[in-house]
Amino acid sequence: MKNTFFFVLSILCHTAMAQQKNNASILTKQDQAILIDSSEKYFADRMEQDKIVGLSAALIIGNKVIWQKGFGFADREKKIPMTVNTVVNIGSITKTFTALSIMQLQEQGLIDLSQPLNRYLKQFHPKLQKGFNRDQVTVKSVLTHTSGIQSDIWKNSDLESGKYTDVVDFINDTYLLYPPGMIGLYSNAGYNLLGHTIKEISKEDYPSYIHKHIFSKLGMSRSGFAQDKLSNRSKLYAYGEVVKEYELRDVASGGIYTDMEDFTKYAIGLLDAYQGKNNGLIEEKTIKKMFSLQNADIPLETNKKGLGWFMFRNDSVTAMYHAGSAGFAQAKLLLFPEKKAAVIVMTNTAEGGSAAEEFCFDLLPRFGLSIPDLFPAPIADRIHDSNPAINPAKESLKAHEGNYAVSGSYVSVSSNGENLKMRNGDKLYILKPAGRNEYIPYIVKEGDTVAENNNNRYFFRNIKGYHFLIKRIKQREYNLGYKLKPVTDELWLDRLGLYKQSGYQMLIGDSKFKSLELYFSKDHVLMCRLKTMGSTNEIPLDVIDDHTAMSSGVNSGFGGFTVTFKKEGQNRIADFAGISFLKSE
Repeated sequence: MKNTFFFVLSILCHTAMAQQKNNASILTKQDQAILIDSSEKYFADRMEQDKIVGLSAALIIGNKVIWQKGFGFADREKKIPMTVNTVVNIGSITKTFTALSIMQLQEQGLIDLSQPLNRYLKQFHPKLQKGFNRDQVTVKSVLTHTSGIQSDIWKNSDLESGKYTDVVDFINDTYLLYPPGMIGLYSNAGYNLLGHTIKEISKEDYPSYIHKHIFSKLGMSRSGFAQDKLSNRSKLYAYGEVVKEYELRDVASGGIYTDMEDFTKYAIGLLDAYQGKNNGLIEEKTIKKMFSLQNADIPLETNKKGLGWFMFRNDSVTAMYHAGSAGFAQAKLLLFPEKKAAVIVMTNTAEGGSAAEEFCFDLLPRFGLSIPDLFPAPIADRIHDSNPAINPAKESLKAHEGNYAVSGSYVSVSSNGENLKMRNGDKLYILKPAGRNEYIPYIVKEGDTVAENNNNRYFFRNIKGYHFLIKRIKQREYNLGYKLKPVTDELWLDRLGLYKQSGYQMLIGDSKFKSLELYFSKDHVLMCRLKTMGSTNEIPLDVIDDHTAMSSGVNSGFGGFTVTFKKEGQNRIADFAGISFLKSE
């Protein structure tokens, strides 16, 4: 079904571009009808294929809704249908509202994005590693997830246990994990700090601010937060069963609920503002700044970003994107601001996320974009000389030796005087020099070496005191991780062992924690085996001080958190991002 849908869209794309290359958003009535029919068939098929209980979707062309529809059930047990008036939590798309609020305050001269966050949120004073500067945590760095603030804090993360203004105190007990401006690290905690900043500047509670300055201006009367007790809220489903809703403390990073009719008002409001229409929401120049590339100077990034948005961008076209996942609800919002178009999908089912995202991404070619347009251009060729193969000095090779944290594990690099050897789990590679600090990987199989892929290259790069290993595949680069510092045995040996979860527990499905095991690998890497109800995660730790480490593997699921250890009486306590684990002596 997906291929048929994509084929229809490709035909539409070719026809529309031939008719009017510079305004691909214009479709004839017949083209619109074909697009609507293919969309309905796509979702009808995916609902059955993926066992999705309820879903709603909309298409906006020319700043107008040409189609919106609900599929399946908002409440399967009571046979209540999913409609465009069914309310769903949009999760992290809330961050775009937070970013919009910050930009509204900037227009009023109340905030300067280039200034330190603690100029406006004076309570913000996290711990600092050697050489770090808190004043480099600017408002912009938090908006673009490049501040070095850790990914999340799970202590008291439900609405009954905590509130978003608690987060600053929790963050103050953690370290900045990376120097601000060095690396893209997605941070829910950072956006809750922005919500708190909005409260401090505007003197309005974050939900009240959003109601007054965004919802009311756009006529979004059926939108709000968990505490608003909105009607027509959907039930949530996962693995074929109804599941309990997890209402977030983190209202500024994932707390907004809306229905499709209101959601389209938000999308159209942004498109109108971008086209210069005065709707009282935001000025044209401001939203064009939001929708422009803001992270081109970040050395290690995974996505192009605007302010509060991810970005697809090539030489001629831009699209802004954000996804949301709150518990089991899923939402996707894709805007084509220059083309006056948008795509929106919401679902009440955990398994519905893939269908929603594929629907959005399959529309990219219609507007002259593709998925690779989301990723930053490779930087290795700008950093390293790709000269003919050279024989690096032994000292140069030795500088790369060590263990590098990667997603879910680590790789070990050693040298033999002429080449580098890299071991990744059970796989062994020879890295042969191809240029200054550029290496071609050859996988070792039964004593023979075979080129892994002619398009693959590995690079090493020093960035602000970290030695990074970077892999390039064709025109995309992956930051695999950085060299871990050696660990002093006497400080950590008596902390090794199994810790069982104790105290506050996450309340949502597979994310409930079971245990944390601290151990040394055979390469003497300090490792954390973190078990939840649904997964086991092997995480390399990088030591910060005598009692604190950080979970490495920069952009992995459990990378980017502070892990602390302390002793209380006969017990040892490990804390991972606000969740406590206990080991009895």
